Amino acid sequence: MKRSAWITLAVVALLGAAGVVWYYEIEGDAPREMVELVAEGGEKVLRDPMRPARGGSRVLVFALDGVGEGALRTAVSTGRMPRVAALLGRPTPDSSTWEHAWMQPGVLSVLPSTTFAAWASLFTGQPPAYTGVPGNEWFAREERRFYAPAPVTMTEHEHALKVFTDQYMGQVLRGPTVYERAGVRSYVSLQAFHRGADLLTMPEPRAYTRLITEAAEGLVSDETPGQEAYEELDVTAVESLLKSVGHRGVADLQVIYFPGVDLYTHVARNPLVDQLRYLAQVVDARVGEVLEAYRRAGALDSTWVMFVADHGHTPVLADDRHSLGAEGEDEPPQVLRNAGFRVRALRLNPHPDEEDYQATVAYQGAFAYVYLADRSTCAERRTRCDWKRAPRLDQDVLPVVRAFDAANRTGAGVPGLRGTLDLVFARQPRAPGQDALPFQVWDGTKLVPIREYLAAHPRPELLDLEQRLHGLAAGPYGHRAGDVLLLARTGMHHPIADRYYFSGHYQSWHGSPTAQDSEIPLLVARANTSGTAIRDRVRRTVGPNPTQLSITPLILDLLGSGGAR
Repeated sequence: MKRSAWITLAVVALLGAAGVVWYYEIEGDAPREMVELVAEGGEKVLRDPMRPARGGSRVLVFALDGVGEGALRTAVSTGRMPRVAALLGRPTPDSSTWEHAWMQPGVLSVLPSTTFAAWASLFTGQPPAYTGVPGNEWFAREERRFYAPAPVTMTEHEHALKVFTDQYMGQVLRGPTVYERAGVRSYVSLQAFHRGADLLTMPEPRAYTRLITEAAEGLVSDETPGQEAYEELDVTAVESLLKSVGHRGVADLQVIYFPGVDLYTHVARNPLVDQLRYLAQVVDARVGEVLEAYRRAGALDSTWVMFVADHGHTPVLADDRHSLGAEGEDEPPQVLRNAGFRVRALRLNPHPDEEDYQATVAYQGAFAYVYLADRSTCAERRTRCDWKRAPRLDQDVLPVVRAFDAANRTGAGVPGLRGTLDLVFARQPRAPGQDALPFQVWDGTKLVPIREYLAAHPRPELLDLEQRLHGLAAGPYGHRAGDVLLLARTGMHHPIADRYYFSGHYQSWHGSPTAQDSEIPLLVARANTSGTAIRDRVRRTVGPNPTQLSITPLILDLLGSGGAR
């Protein structure tokens, strides 16, 4: 990945707020929607008239990007977040229970455990094969279109900038959101998935021009912005929210998104330690400000307060060896070229003379998606492939599987890939319009079902791998996860020198099925309600094996909405 892709991730993590001004100032003529967003200076009414506030039982969601269950537990239990701890009340001998709170242990994210896939599922209750959002970027073969709301292989920012200016993720997302199902007055601060809410709040865009220009100087270098830059993002976002709440009153459902903590953890020199410091110095104070506003409004006692996240973070090495990029002769796409495939240019809209591509890739940190055409439809150069047709298993898919397996085992064709992959998956292809089938594992000679493979080769560190990959791959939009799925060798069970990731250089990444990336917090608190009562209420709704998909049903239950549309 080029360095400028980090700039794009910064723009996305700013959720378009900084990106609006950056695009407007650098590119010149901004679309009308961008100008309007800047002019509104802090909020955008999404529903006019807004639904009347119902009052009574409310839900307040603090959505912490990139904060795993272990990180939040540690921050609270060691006294780093005193304002959050005051909300929870006294701890009990049960490490998951407080006087007025309960943290559900073992809640798993979807796969990949990346920002856009995870938040799409969290705010709909559906897995990626049904939301149509399988990651931070993906290829929709039925449209011959590459989507990049958080581009990793691309350098263009068009889709990232549309996340807010054009309500982009609302257009892309399939299925109803929690706001549409709840049917109550809903405010959202900064979160990309806000379709169906009444009000969107955001910081003043001009405040982040400096951050974007500093990001352009380099990736994980001496010029990388420090904590203060990301702190400014989260601080100003909460300030903007509180102004709107003061003017318009408290909503029945409020979601407050903290993207700065994830951005900072990606580039921090000591990611896990520095993240705890960020939670202590930045997030806790902002949470305290919001809780105080609810208290002053007389709403805190009747509000369920929830802390959730999309994924955790695994430290990695920020160098060319461990970063599996998208350009160069020593990177994964070269395997496709060596196997005789014409690879799609790294542009959202390829030039007319580049439209004859037969393969493309999309990166998700720990995972990479490989999309293949039926090459019989485009054998000759300058011939466009029919991407509405599924590739052929024997002639198109399996040659690529074998090539990646050989490169990983021996370095064949691409020496830099030797020992970088953990598992290679593929499946019998199906054309768009049919439900895609689950992935199977390549065992070195053939594809075998995941359950069968794991029975012969136990991998307890890959949490609930079969079911979570089923949610990614098996369904109406499962083909968006590619025809071949690559899992990089990563996880805290490996020394850091043996961890790899699909991206440019970073200090930490995520996306994997391991606990560090996958176990997310689900912490629920309510003043004047006992922790055991909260525990029983949560357990009754989420069941014995809760996942990210359990959070929308829980929000609806706490609101008493019953899933109404």
